[in-house]
Amino acid sequence: MEDSGDSFEQHVVIAGVGLIGGSIAAAVRQRFPTAKVTGIGRDVSKLQQARDAGLLTHTSCDLTPALFEDGPLVVVCLPVHLIADFVISAADVSSPRTLITDAGSVKASICKRLAQFPDAAAQFVGSHPIAGGEQSGFEFADADLFEGRTCVIVPPESHLKAAERVDRVERFWRQIGCIVMPMSAEDHDRVLALTSHLPHIMAAMTTSAVGAENLPLTGSGFRDTTRIAAGNAALWRAILCNNRGPVISAIDSASKLLSEFREALQAEDDSLVERLLQDARTQRISLPQE
Repeated sequence: MEDSGDSFEQHVVIAGVGLIGGSIAAAVRQRFPTAKVTGIGRDVSKLQQARDAGLLTHTSCDLTPALFEDGPLVVVCLPVHLIADFVISAADVSSPRTLITDAGSVKASICKRLAQFPDAAAQFVGSHPIAGGEQSGFEFADADLFEGRTCVIVPPESHLKAAERVDRVERFWRQIGCIVMPMSAEDHDRVLALTSHLPHIMAAMTTSAVGAENLPLTGSGFRDTTRIAAGNAALWRAILCNNRGPVISAIDSASKLLSEFREALQAEDDSLVERLLQDARTQRISLPQE
């Protein structure tokens, strides 16, 4: 989905070519086949495989000034606890025309860390495309993964060229299919704790509560509600632990509702049980159809 009249990035650098990074690369290559797409990573063979698959035009395992001399847009798709340090390192060797964004599902901790490094902060605009799946790896890359998906943009609090940088980042995400939504880092983390981080905890809790011996008796309902529990545990540890406060608040809200269910059942208040279920049903069916 290209913005009419908008120029596209001629060089996109992707740090971390997994599912999200690979899908960004695929989206760029599909929509703008003449663009240069460079993948950065530690595993030479994996990067070459992604290049052989047509996702990348160039690869690198090192951060060098030559990599950024044409002022590319850099999208950091690393685990959230590694994003800020990568931004700092990249800004240290890149040209002032280089703009850095990310795809992390936690924002406040990244912004707080970068606030200590003004030069890096001056080249950064935080992003979070709300898309993905339980799979990991560029092998699952999908050029249409971001089509119609919301991408949260976190504008810098203050900088002379902030508007120009934010516009460039917003344009990029729109051009690969996203619907852009500006939010503060704190608001993002509070909402995502409820809409993304809590569901992962609930899926993990449900899976563990069932027990391996009962898995043969599970059906499609169990599979649907626990699918995301199959996600990478180390990646999710980083997300939850870097959004600790909002996640704890989300758990408290869920615990209160769970207690209401328990108390209604214990009191044999069947009408309250039905009302709690109906309230959830009403909210669930209001979701737009995919």
